[in-house]
Amino acid sequence: MSIEFIQANRYKFFAIGAIGTFMGTLDASILNVALPTIAGDLNCTVNVVAWVVLAYSLTLVSLLMVFGAWTERKGYAFAYKFGYVLFIVGSLICALSGTIAMLVFGRVVQATGSAMFQAIGTGMVATVFPRRERGKGIGLMVMMVSAGLMAGPPLGGFMLEIWPWPSIFYINLPIGLVGLILCFRYFKDFPVPESTRKMRTGGVLALSIGLLTAMVGLSLLSDHPLTDYRIVGSWVVSALAFLVFFVLESKPERALIGLDLFRNRQFSTSIAAMLLLFVSISGVLILVPFFLQDVKGFPPKAVGLFLMILPVTMFVCAPLAGRLSDRIGYRLLTTAGMLTLATGLWLLMGLEAGSSNGYIAGSLVMVGIGTGIFNTPNSSAAMGSAKETKRAVVSGIISTTRVIGMGLGVALSTALFSYFHAQHSAEMTESAAFVSSYHKVTYISLALVICGTLLCLVRKNRLD
Repeated sequence: MSIEFIQANRYKFFAIGAIGTFMGTLDASILNVALPTIAGDLNCTVNVVAWVVLAYSLTLVSLLMVFGAWTERKGYAFAYKFGYVLFIVGSLICALSGTIAMLVFGRVVQATGSAMFQAIGTGMVATVFPRRERGKGIGLMVMMVSAGLMAGPPLGGFMLEIWPWPSIFYINLPIGLVGLILCFRYFKDFPVPESTRKMRTGGVLALSIGLLTAMVGLSLLSDHPLTDYRIVGSWVVSALAFLVFFVLESKPERALIGLDLFRNRQFSTSIAAMLLLFVSISGVLILVPFFLQDVKGFPPKAVGLFLMILPVTMFVCAPLAGRLSDRIGYRLLTTAGMLTLATGLWLLMGLEAGSSNGYIAGSLVMVGIGTGIFNTPNSSAAMGSAKETKRAVVSGIISTTRVIGMGLGVALSTALFSYFHAQHSAEMTESAAFVSSYHKVTYISLALVICGTLLCLVRKNRLD
């Protein structure tokens, strides 16, 4: 199959990746609505049912980069078939679960399939779309992520009013089967990479253990002090695992990813800027629902509407930014995105108990627009800076960076918020203590975005 034929049929291949991406994000967002119902039905506490979400995210982060490297050797056809089969099987296990343990196991299987979709989606788009349309293709994929995030909460609420909670997993089965059928139909002649390098077990285990234990430590940070033995132990194991991984990566014949990627300034600045963005926005946005509900006194339905602002604005802006980046390059758009995000965070620093609904919505719109404008050109710049044979690996690194950034942002912001809140609670009302603590966390997030803006300014504008 020639590259001309692949690019002529790019939307067929894109549809297969888009269905998987949409399913993965839909499943993550739809589940949050059902957690209280699941906890009551399976007779478990909030802390226990939280493992339904935690098991999914930990599995995801430990496999994303590994699956990107695996796809470099096995090809996109194998990867998508593998991903769809596991996601369907995992969804079926979740739907049939009668105990919380079985449900958590099903989520691990499901996350393994979803990790494959998320690890290779950007790389597949960069392969099937011609270079002049790379930003457009990546923008469309980001749009599918936003669509899944938007559709999840209202669809989950609607389904739970009519059917029991297993229905939110059964809905994945027909969607997944359609994707799998299309995969066998269109990917059957997709070229398999000519790479003869084998996956080294040592590198795979070291990377997965390092990422997994790092995220476990971060997840414990909001409930335990920094010196807690579980956090320290997790990070010591993580550091040792990464040390082994870097030793193995220093030997080209044993390398899983190849550290030469990070010597490319365009790639390294793109990844660093992305990390800073996701740390900043996830850290601030995790506290927004508490502000809306506890300080403003909004009901959950109203809170949900405010939280839909971010994915809606990203849905609109991401594809437009992608098309524009194909014409004018990356530096201007990524810098503009960061500055717009900084403006949104500056507005959020002004939130008070008496802030109007319009002010809150406008602040979140600015955050969403900035994120949407930045994401697509930045991902396109990272993908374009790598060799064609490394696109699947780079795609895995991009997805891993996003997940780690979100996890790090949530952990740091909740820990800092708790620290500031403890200082203010003795001398202020609860509402005033919350607002003051939130302002300080947002200030730190704004500083990170300013650092990200500087990284955008020093990058190349094009890769010609």
